[in-house]
Amino acid sequence: QNAEGNMMSPFECWLSLRGIKTMALRMKEQARNAQEIANFLEGHPLVKKVNYAGLESHPGSDIHARQASSGGSIISFETGSVEVSRRIVEDTKLFKITVSFGSVTSLISMPCYMSHASVPAEIRKERGLVDDLVRISAGIESTEDLIADLKRAFESAEKAAVSPAGRSNGSN
Repeated sequence: QNAEGNMMSPFECWLSLRGIKTMALRMKEQARNAQEIANFLEGHPLVKKVNYAGLESHPGSDIHARQASSGGSIISFETGSVEVSRRIVEDTKLFKITVSFGSVTSLISMPCYMSHASVPAEIRKERGLVDDLVRISAGIESTEDLIADLKRAFESAEKAAVSPAGRSNGSN
């Protein structure tokens, strides 16, 4: 490695080969889960917008469908409320909170407060990155379990968004 530059060790090569053998199966399951989660989100009353190329309602979905075999495994959505989004992210149990995607485990984050926190708010706004955006990377767990976890988190967020007097606590 010293004479040739950066290269993988034999063990790293073996790990890569081992992973490639199951990659198609993992990606197919992740995309299937993402599609089901996106369908759930699109029908939820707390969700204002879903970004997932696998949805027919997504701009350019017809082009995407001609160029890809699935919508992929990454979804994002907006609730219109930073507090509601925060509660959803924090109250899920099966989704791990992280900024790094690319795992077989389902992951969730709020980019404006995590991966993009260093980007000034005005630049995020110019680029359409809203503060209440939630990003999900679908893993290979049971779809039913993932959606049940999200339903529970949404119910918790909805309860928290309404004060004891029955009034909304506001959108931000």
